[in-house]
Amino acid sequence: MANYYDPHTYRMSPALLRARQPYFVRNMIGLAVLIAVPVSIYTYTYRFLNQDDFDDIPIPPLDDATIKKLQAEYEHEKGKN
Repeated sequence: MANYYDPHTYRMSPALLRARQPYFVRNMIGLAVLIAVPVSIYTYTYRFLNQDDFDDIPIPPLDDATIKKLQAEYEHEKGKN
């Protein structure tokens, strides 16, 4: 390792740069693939989930007693926290 790095600046030596040069393009292609896969999955999932439309699901009306009961439960939970 000491032959490939300058001990004072820790920069790569010309020999190490030459040894790594043939692999640079393949490494960059691999990096691009590794970045593109999760980004494409995230984009697909985001677009798919944004298509959800809940307008066709009817919401049943609540009577006043149920609303007061739910408000009391909410206040009780809020008081606990």
